[in-house]
Amino acid sequence: MSKGPLTPLKARYLVANFIGLALIASVFGYAVVVEVLRRVWDPFTGFGHFTPQFSETLRHVLLGIAGVIYFVIMFGQRRIVARNRELLPVAVFFAYALAELVAVFGLVLFLLTGKAIDFYVFFAVSLLYFWVYFPKYSTWEAILGEGPPEAESSS
Repeated sequence: MSKGPLTPLKARYLVANFIGLALIASVFGYAVVVEVLRRVWDPFTGFGHFTPQFSETLRHVLLGIAGVIYFVIMFGQRRIVARNRELLPVAVFFAYALAELVAVFGLVLFLLTGKAIDFYVFFAVSLLYFWVYFPKYSTWEAILGEGPPEAESSS
């Protein structure tokens, strides 16, 4: 990002960026909750008291949904921006919400089964989604048409 005056586009981008960073921090907050529960109630066996087969099925269903979320974000963002490019911030918040949802899946699974590894798998997937779909200023400039003036071509 260039060091120039704070344009309206930069201001909107920075707000979206800050919200994304706050949501990423909340995902790390979930990890703190997991570790506190593991240490306070050692061993933490979860609140669900499910059979191992049900827990395994639930884990696989949630992992499947988390995998589908990747494509929902990708196609959802494209569709939102295609409808109206001014909705780019909405598309970004859409991606943030779904990336956060993946971490929530892991937290809920941990609270039900007591298996921290379940949380950390979803934690990693959530952070991956934030990394892949985190907005880049150059993308905002390109979509919203406020990028630096391009050199004239002699055609």
